[in-house]
Amino acid sequence: MYNFTFNINKNSKKKGAKIPLKIRYYESRDKRIQIDTGIKIALRHWSDSKKALKNTSEIKDSYIEFERQNRLAQKIVNYYKENKKPLTCTKFKYHFTSEDLTEFDHEQLTFFEELDYFIENKKNSVVPDVIKDYKTLKKHLLCYESFDNTILDFDRINYAFYQKWCDFLAYHYEKKNGELGLKNNSIGKSVKNLKAFLNHSIRTNRIKKIDLSGFVAIQEEVDHIYLNEKEIQIISDLRICNDKELEIVRDFFIIGCYTGLRFSDISRIKPEYITNGLLSLRQKKTSGKVVIPIRRPALKALARYNFYAPQVNSLIFNKRIKQLGKQAEINSMVELEYKKGVNKEVKMYKKYELISSHTCRRSFCTNTYLEGIDVQLIMKISGHKTEKAFMRYLKISSLEAAYKLQDAWGI
Repeated sequence: MYNFTFNINKNSKKKGAKIPLKIRYYESRDKRIQIDTGIKIALRHWSDSKKALKNTSEIKDSYIEFERQNRLAQKIVNYYKENKKPLTCTKFKYHFTSEDLTEFDHEQLTFFEELDYFIENKKNSVVPDVIKDYKTLKKHLLCYESFDNTILDFDRINYAFYQKWCDFLAYHYEKKNGELGLKNNSIGKSVKNLKAFLNHSIRTNRIKKIDLSGFVAIQEEVDHIYLNEKEIQIISDLRICNDKELEIVRDFFIIGCYTGLRFSDISRIKPEYITNGLLSLRQKKTSGKVVIPIRRPALKALARYNFYAPQVNSLIFNKRIKQLGKQAEINSMVELEYKKGVNKEVKMYKKYELISSHTCRRSFCTNTYLEGIDVQLIMKISGHKTEKAFMRYLKISSLEAAYKLQDAWGI
């Protein structure tokens, strides 16, 4: 029924300003709950007709507290009434006594304040790279808001918005280098993260339900590169003079190529994780535990740092690993095809230009597979949960696939 009143016992035998003020909430005609407000008054300060304290200087502090509690109770019933949710006596008592309005106190937040709240609360439950992706989502939304000369709020988030936003990202979003438009996979990642934000906010009753059924996070197969064993060996054998940072990048790269670990997990390696030639650790992203036999090149690289991981920033790594690739003359030409919206773009690159931290993990998975190791065994080391996810990491050229078939068929 969403009704509440304040009451005092007019027949109380207590003298002076000692009569307790109660609030009574009615769930239905037959079910109600009474809660002590902690306020005590004299009978003369009570208006029975208004069911409220009289505003007099004698009870100034009590009156201020009464008004505060009245607003609190009103806010509770208004939320449940407007959202057509049942407000039981138990729920009313919980909200009123604990003053915990986290279920709906967010109504004062703007769209981007709510997004900031979501990002801040995710910091303790996801890895930093995911937080970085959420902040990229915010940037994409702010740029769209400026481009469309609009103010985003939750009422505007619908299928028409989704279409216009994706169109903006594909053809009008300006990147740092001045190039217009994001690749479809980058757009798909932002859509996925937007849905994660909205679905979380809906499930926790922070916003009203939004139909997200048409919000499709497109993911297309991309021709990422890997380095074969010969190319990895060439980088490993490079002589580096008077450049400690480049040495660290090389050693980090070698460890990645021979363990298949993500960048964030390589950075956490320490002696306690290594026993009898086996590296055991719990992956930061998935919390899954992996046990990896350490091959000689990786073991030698770790030994140079007393079996701690060499420490390097991911931005520095991704910049300088290309320099190593260039010095190693990994210059074969690679043709990559991307989609921006419905448009296809084909570009040619020298292979070293495409080397990044992700190349280590892909190289491990692909080279190990080409050695004939069973997929399920490789997945135990790589930590992939499904064969589908693992197969995305295999970057076998048509020529290598043909050679593998020749071996299988004995040709």
